[in-house]
Amino acid sequence: MRLLAPMSLLAIAGVLLTSMHGSCRQEASTDPGRSLATTGIPTLRVLLTPKAVARATIATSGAYRIGIDGREITTGSGPLEATEITRQDSLWCLNLLRGSGREVLVEPSPGESVRVGAVSYRGTLRLLPVGEQQFLIINSLDLESYLAGVLAKELYPSWSLEAYRALAVAARTFAMYYKLTFGKSNEYDIGSTQTAQVYGGFSAETPKAWQAVRSTRGHVLAFGRNGDERIFMAQYSACCGGRVNGAEVLRDAADIEPLHGGQGCPFCSGCSRYRWQPVRISKVDLYRALVRSYKAVERLSDVTKLRVIEENSHGRIVWVDVLDTGGQSVRLRADDIRLSLLRANIPAARKLYSMNCRFREASGEIEFYDGRGFGHGVGLCQWGAQGQAAQGGSGEEILKYYYPGAKMFRAY
Repeated sequence: MRLLAPMSLLAIAGVLLTSMHGSCRQEASTDPGRSLATTGIPTLRVLLTPKAVARATIATSGAYRIGIDGREITTGSGPLEATEITRQDSLWCLNLLRGSGREVLVEPSPGESVRVGAVSYRGTLRLLPVGEQQFLIINSLDLESYLAGVLAKELYPSWSLEAYRALAVAARTFAMYYKLTFGKSNEYDIGSTQTAQVYGGFSAETPKAWQAVRSTRGHVLAFGRNGDERIFMAQYSACCGGRVNGAEVLRDAADIEPLHGGQGCPFCSGCSRYRWQPVRISKVDLYRALVRSYKAVERLSDVTKLRVIEENSHGRIVWVDVLDTGGQSVRLRADDIRLSLLRANIPAARKLYSMNCRFREASGEIEFYDGRGFGHGVGLCQWGAQGQAAQGGSGEEILKYYYPGAKMFRAY
């Protein structure tokens, strides 16, 4: 174990990292309890509402304080009963209670939780205005508690503790990366849906999730020359379909070793979507979805075909030209096409589990066939992690396999 000088990642994070050359196991309680010592743990701001809402119902499990722009407007020594919140310009309405200002802060007492709808959360809630009547809801809490609410939503309850431990480190790294990059210039650090990491709050926590979190407390992955290691975006997906993809299938990214991809992954073959049946999407639906997501597509009259422009080293399609009947084209990442279909709620797209497939014209439709895997396939494969754990692999071994060349550090 060694202590690193404040450089590279430290310049970004403002934390000291301790390289862990051995196991990151610690003694772990399996009982999450209602309170948690959070000294030294970073706070994470999680956006609970992907879109602004016009109303929300909140409650607390015990004593609470509610303020607007730092001014206390009400407190309670017992639970806050279900309270509907709305706003009109600067006026916030909490049932019959009124208060003016920009930001509402709901603070349960230590050890208590706050509920939004049917889901309870640790930490506090911030309500931020959008437009004249809507608002966003942001849950601020310690990073370790956040992870307990992530692991229990991302992995099956029956899966191995070692798969949980591997994902705990990857998910912590992913969250820290967002906090130190996106969060520096935004009102929140990370979302709560599949576009980031699925977060279920206090309601989702399980003893196994907490055991994995506590046994890896503070540990993250970093990559770089000795003394110049940096946290990277440690992405992961449900099932890679037999081969790990590089980050280029999703975004313009430095081709660093941990995210280069190419590893064979027979360990995820137990997933029902390891291979999937052909899916047909009408060209009309495809055009409608792409126009909705990309302004550049508006110059196309329709969609008549998709043409492969670039594949990665193992044949995964990365870039595609979308062509209309007049021969005009717009270039898009293959994965962006799938995401556009899902955002547009095209029913057939629900079975288009990945863009790790081939495609061809089929009359008024595009057929996606030879489908493999579920999700983008970059980084850790969740079904693969479970497959390796079932064969005796440790969390550390799983991480080394999916993020080769990465080092494990203690961030706090």
